[in-house]
Amino acid sequence: MTQRKCPPAKYRSFLVALTVLFSAIASLSGQNASVNANTSKTEKYRLVWFEDPTTTATFVWNQLEGDPATLYYGLKNEGRNKSKYTERKEVDRVVEYDGMRNCMVTLGNLKPDSWYYMCLGDGAGVSRLFYFRTAPKLPKSFTFICGGDSRNFRDIRQAANTMCRKLSPLFVAFTGDMISSDNAEGWNDWLDDWQLTMSDSGQLLPIVPHRGNHESRPESIPSHFGTSKDSYGAFNIGSGLFRYYILNSEIPADGSQGNWLRSDLEKNAQGITHLVAGYHKPMRPHTSGKALGRNSYKWAETFYRAGFDLVMESDSHVMKRTLPLKPFTGGGEDFKAAPNDPNATVYLGEGCWGAPLRKADVNYSWTVGTAAFNGFDWIHVTPGAIFDKTVKVGNVAQVGQVDPKNPYRNPKGLKLWAPNGGDEVLKIPAD
Repeated sequence: MTQRKCPPAKYRSFLVALTVLFSAIASLSGQNASVNANTSKTEKYRLVWFEDPTTTATFVWNQLEGDPATLYYGLKNEGRNKSKYTERKEVDRVVEYDGMRNCMVTLGNLKPDSWYYMCLGDGAGVSRLFYFRTAPKLPKSFTFICGGDSRNFRDIRQAANTMCRKLSPLFVAFTGDMISSDNAEGWNDWLDDWQLTMSDSGQLLPIVPHRGNHESRPESIPSHFGTSKDSYGAFNIGSGLFRYYILNSEIPADGSQGNWLRSDLEKNAQGITHLVAGYHKPMRPHTSGKALGRNSYKWAETFYRAGFDLVMESDSHVMKRTLPLKPFTGGGEDFKAAPNDPNATVYLGEGCWGAPLRKADVNYSWTVGTAAFNGFDWIHVTPGAIFDKTVKVGNVAQVGQVDPKNPYRNPKGLKLWAPNGGDEVLKIPAD
């Protein structure tokens, strides 16, 4: 009878190490599966910023069956073990709209620049783990993404949403026209696709929603995101570093909205390093298929007087970048380049998140460049300057994950737009 020889000690050690490694991988996979499990009757999750994001966030979901879930949360990751979380909150309100029961919980008195972990518990079970980061109170650099018009082509919309996840910004400013038809089917599909912005581990990207013309019902944005009735407002990040204005170009720019904007700037804009605004319809579209934005142009003088650094527009389905501008009503272009004027404003846009592209066939003397492709703007806010990169989303499968230690370094495979063959990165110095 032939005896089997024992493997050498070195080989046995290797086998032991390999076994331990595979066991660890299996254990981690099991943990991830546990974290990702959902036995609750909840879906279509979104985290909304509309008030002070250093201390406040609104979590919204669709309750499929039964009584609304309770939100369990805290500063420590307790996974799906709801009983271990230090805080809990019942639903603030339920909005039945488009065949959904949109349950809304607004969390207040949060700790700035902190990670919060949470899960939902209802009569059926417990949701997956979610977590998010509040905005910093101190003047700390951060990134955000801005774009709009995700209407028609779900594959492009899904690619752009996935790219958001890979770039991991502090928040996403979505400047309108999320859907093509403002109805139940459109919103169900859009909210399903929005889940692609959430990481596999459950990190939620806050959305700052703006109304576009395809949100034809005034109540759509408030009903799906819990915003104010007229869907305009403002908030600070980093104390005096940054103030963002959410404007609604689907209602009069003057009147109550214009009065509020001027009043808010008088009260809150003093000492702010960077003033930034977003809305849907551009003042001067860079495609011949769109009329001049005479309503939104009523804000131009206000932006200039207050010294806005950056304004982001959508609607036209092209990309543009301008020089710093000041309004000039004495000529046919309505703006003039003012690169050395500290009050002048750069305008970006104009919405390519999945809507049909148009010809970028309108340019002005102050236009840096225009093009037609699918993408959005990836923006880095620092005390000294704002930096903008316009991201192309067509090759998302080849793009790596951003490094959290260097959140504005291009991940592997990222493709950027260089207007007219110039600089990929736009720098807007602090005033």
